[in-house]
Amino acid sequence: MPTAETQPLVKSVNVEEWGSIQDVVNAPLIDVPADASWLSVVGMWLTLPFSLIQGVIGGLCSSVFVCMSIGTCCIPCSQQLCSAMGSVMQGHPCYMAWTWWRYVIGGLVALIANGKSRLALFTWEWAAFGKAPYWWHGEGIWMWSYKDCDRILKSQQVRKSAFGCVTACIPDLFATNVLIFLSNDGPNSDWAAVRAALHHMFLNPEGLAYRERISKLQSLVSNDWKDPKFDQLNDKTLLQRHVAKCIFFVMFGEWLDDTDAATLAGWRTEASAFILPRLVQRFAFNLLINKVKKLRIDTVGIIEKLKLQQTFIDMNNSLPSRWQRSPVVKLCDEIMYVIGFAGIGGTSAAVESVAAFLQVKSGETPAKYIDFGDYNTADKMKAAFAQDPDAYIRETCRLDPPVTSATGVLKEVTEVSLAGRDFTFDPGLLNQYVLSMANRDPSVFT
Repeated sequence: MPTAETQPLVKSVNVEEWGSIQDVVNAPLIDVPADASWLSVVGMWLTLPFSLIQGVIGGLCSSVFVCMSIGTCCIPCSQQLCSAMGSVMQGHPCYMAWTWWRYVIGGLVALIANGKSRLALFTWEWAAFGKAPYWWHGEGIWMWSYKDCDRILKSQQVRKSAFGCVTACIPDLFATNVLIFLSNDGPNSDWAAVRAALHHMFLNPEGLAYRERISKLQSLVSNDWKDPKFDQLNDKTLLQRHVAKCIFFVMFGEWLDDTDAATLAGWRTEASAFILPRLVQRFAFNLLINKVKKLRIDTVGIIEKLKLQQTFIDMNNSLPSRWQRSPVVKLCDEIMYVIGFAGIGGTSAAVESVAAFLQVKSGETPAKYIDFGDYNTADKMKAAFAQDPDAYIRETCRLDPPVTSATGVLKEVTEVSLAGRDFTFDPGLLNQYVLSMANRDPSVFT
């Protein structure tokens, strides 16, 4: 099988075989629930004052938030007819769309009230539901213990096209078959085939060219970032641009110019767009979706400009026939989505956190959740980093992780307690496991 380090850099590309990224991102929408229809959006706009009042109260008052999420035993049938959970259990009917109008506003208010920190929001919701093993958010149940998260991460996971425990917007916001949506259910799965091909093509540690690219990174960054200063660690744009250049070079052996690097840094700066469900995206006139669509088009445009299409054509040909994409640009989009979203966006978040910690500052995670202990000066932090950079980075990412949670689905009938009430959920319900809270589980970390 050819790899990114052995295939010809320039080769005539069959336009029909390659396809058009514009056609991919503008393809018909998939799995749009009735409560996210344009009819629902119009209803949300017309009744906005009422939803806004309820949402603000719910986002500031935890008991009201629980009621909007799963109903209350004090109001008959509120669970089935007046809650987000009831809407999910009944298949998102349009007549229950109003429950989502107030619920999404409540969630956004709660996020803002918690300093726009995901960890702070999760902790607030967990406390609202009684600090139990489970709580409800979005379209499913959430779990937080280290034991549960570790069990899921070490198991074969069944997944859906979902992100942040809500149905993902595909194919406009997310690539349809991006790796995080594929179940890792065995060696013959789509996930296994694409992941193996990705590692073979781009991240083969046994490949000479790959090792050479890694060895060149330090000198490339040094030549590109002249006379670095400690206070430049506060320049997130600078950090993100260099992360984009490094990630792209490791994958493709091309050192990007500032313009292309700034484009790819968009995978970090547009991160907030990914968490919003289609109802909110449409309520905002798809402005955020259109930004991400442009980002995906521009990202593939960089591949085309640098004439790297053959890499993805070879990768597609290496897949079993049932997992091959047609046209090939679909696979390019899916892989570049992973490289952009996780590789560039995730690494940028980690670098920003390390930069903050070196200055004894917290990153996204609020300061009240972080105790620097004896490392209470920048000099002490720099000394700790110099002593063991790997351990320093790992501990930073434990306390302020780039990936705070991940989405799967229940594989079997599951009984849980939510806010003191018992529920039984069938397989297929979305299930979010919260890494940022597991990283603080007092049974493991003291």
